[in-house]
Amino acid sequence: MALSSESLGKPRPLWQVLLLSGTTLLLYYGWYKWIVQEELRHYTGSGWSGTLCLAPFVLGVAAPQLAYFFGDAPGWVRWLSLVGVVWIYIVQYRLYRDVNRLYTDLGKPEPLTVWWLVVPGLNLVVGLRQIHFLSQFWALQSGRAARDPLANFFPWLFAEPTST
Repeated sequence: MALSSESLGKPRPLWQVLLLSGTTLLLYYGWYKWIVQEELRHYTGSGWSGTLCLAPFVLGVAAPQLAYFFGDAPGWVRWLSLVGVVWIYIVQYRLYRDVNRLYTDLGKPEPLTVWWLVVPGLNLVVGLRQIHFLSQFWALQSGRAARDPLANFFPWLFAEPTST
């Protein structure tokens, strides 16, 4: 639970995350992934830091490729990049679970279907929903309006879940 308004994260509408990620060739998205982990950790008082979430992924993907490209590493070393990919799936699972917990702590239904993470196509949908609903959560907590024209354009994709 939040201790003060200073522990709240910043609402980042989906359109903004997509636009900035695209124009910076995903550099912004890396920063986004780092900062949301930091904000969640600060807000809840527990969890993994942004560095712990991203560093193993970046090193896991880049180091084997660079070792193969610049060195005498055998070809199988390149396959070690899968370790970084597996790591980011673990991080995503935890993030989706944490976003769902934010909503259930408010007595609201979970907005994310976490198992979609492993289904090609649905993994993109749940990722977009995570960006949207985390932004909505921060806006709700700060008393600000959460306007996202992209989410409004696709209401069927970003509809609030209903209680069962």
